[in-house]
Amino acid sequence: MTRLSPFPSGIYPILDATWLQQNLNEESWPDNERIRLVRDMENAGIQSVQLRCKHSADRCRPFFTRWLRVIRDEMELARVIINDHLRLAIELNADGVHVGQDDTAVTECRALLGSHRMIGLSTHNLVEIEDSLATSVDYVGFGPLFATQSKADTKPVCGLDSLAEAVRKSQKPLVAIGGIGPENLYDIAMCGARAAAMISGLWGPGGRFLGGHCVREFTRGIQGDL
Repeated sequence: MTRLSPFPSGIYPILDATWLQQNLNEESWPDNERIRLVRDMENAGIQSVQLRCKHSADRCRPFFTRWLRVIRDEMELARVIINDHLRLAIELNADGVHVGQDDTAVTECRALLGSHRMIGLSTHNLVEIEDSLATSVDYVGFGPLFATQSKADTKPVCGLDSLAEAVRKSQKPLVAIGGIGPENLYDIAMCGARAAAMISGLWGPGGRFLGGHCVREFTRGIQGDL
């Protein structure tokens, strides 16, 4: 199999099991609710989705399985990346895995995934950006850009100036992450980030999905359209 094309530009939703359950009671959703959300993502032009579950493999498998099934059925071109759980990513035939600095080594991931699946790596400073250049990762996440409530063990906030410098230093597509809301997307795109990973910022009052608006704001920044 050939290697995947470069990481697509735009909005990169992270469907986080804990956040979705605590804020939207996702486990109680009927399938048509997931189908509606996934169709909204496709209609917005979203091409990649990350599934994140910070529990054991046995606890995470049902979450990954139900979302993979719906995304595969409803989003023709989307790639699905699983956070951390390398063995589950292989078992469930996901399109790749995203790992942190202290997770499974990139070399091991590549050996098991082959060249046709994608690997993303979290970075938090310019030293880690430089270190990533020697790896076979397909994209790097950089952050947290802003303060975030979606993850407990966060690193110091990076900010937009560090993001712009990271983009200049990185030879890999760079995805901004951490505390990102619609109001930040124009500036993030102007800094040169390939994409913006979003969790809580994708949702408005009453659980309204803001994917279309977010894509438009990011595109506006790419085009430099004030």
